[in-house]
Amino acid sequence: MMFQARRFLVICGFLVSVLFCHAQETVDIERLDPNMTLTKADSDGIAWLDPRSAPFRLVGFPWIGEDHVYRRLPVEPDWEIRGPVDSLANCTAGGQIHFRSNSQRILLRVRLRQSSGMYHMPATGQSGFDLYLGEPGKQRYFSTSRFDANAGDYEVTLFEGNEALRHFTLNFPLYNGVEAVEIGVVAGASVSSPMPFSAPGKIIVYGTSITQGGCAARPGMAYSNILSRWLNLEFVNLGFSGNGRGELALAKLISQIDNQSLVILDYQANAGETIRDTLEPFIEELRRTRPQIPLLVISKIRYAAEIADEARMKAAVSLAAFQKALVERLRTQGDRYIHFLDGAGLLGESADECTVDGVHPTDLGFMRMAEGIAPAIQRILELSSE
Repeated sequence: MMFQARRFLVICGFLVSVLFCHAQETVDIERLDPNMTLTKADSDGIAWLDPRSAPFRLVGFPWIGEDHVYRRLPVEPDWEIRGPVDSLANCTAGGQIHFRSNSQRILLRVRLRQSSGMYHMPATGQSGFDLYLGEPGKQRYFSTSRFDANAGDYEVTLFEGNEALRHFTLNFPLYNGVEAVEIGVVAGASVSSPMPFSAPGKIIVYGTSITQGGCAARPGMAYSNILSRWLNLEFVNLGFSGNGRGELALAKLISQIDNQSLVILDYQANAGETIRDTLEPFIEELRRTRPQIPLLVISKIRYAAEIADEARMKAAVSLAAFQKALVERLRTQGDRYIHFLDGAGLLGESADECTVDGVHPTDLGFMRMAEGIAPAIQRILELSSE
């Protein structure tokens, strides 16, 4: 009997140790799924080119001609900006590279400001580039850079195909800075200027983390990039995560950007109640130098918590009503170039299913935002051309 009991305890101990080992085993997804394996880019026979030089078209960095860095605000602005805004200006959200080439391969060599590590946004959106092919207005997604999330730099192959002449668009990372980037093409391949935008002029979007692109899975799904792709127009993304507060310094800097066709103000989410104090002065500052540039004020998208909380819903509706009333008043006072779009309906009836965390849109949420904003932009630009 004693022997049987001892044998039973030995067997139990063995089973416990087996279960413990299984519990401790980690899943090596790259070993288990070849489609998720990172492979080293083959750069043999590749010529590396700087996208800041012709024939590439580089957009999204209005001051790059003076500062020569991938940054959304000037390195030394004429007006003081807060430290967080200054830091976030180094994030390359909205930056794009356009060109045509018959290269059978397109590679990318990137040096980032920091490694990835956001808890609610993939590294591909924070620090990656993605690639679109096709004629402007008809572009289709092709690939995203794949890299170790801890990497400070990476080299990847984004395209392999035949020698047909193609139009390429590369979208910059949304929540990281880019110290350096080079485009790799097969040595001897042609590289030429991209096809033109549908119309001249820049559309500047000022706002929050949502404007900046949090939390798209890849850069091309930020709503400013979707709109740029669909409308074939140049956009400048001035979304500053947590820091779109309607400060006059930003209005003055926006006024410095040349060749504007539209300015969009989408910053309620960060300003909250203070938008009642900042929105009109912000508009007045923009109007001081550009009285006839179209302006579009967009109120905040619906948050998931507001659907279940009557007090939060009431506060959000009140701030949207304030913005609408201000725009209507300014129009009655003679500013026929200012417009309002209620953002509460942009995500649709299933707004609570369109975000990562109840606030920041997923790719689905950004697609719905673009679907609602694009017609408004088209109408405004048509009116301004009459």
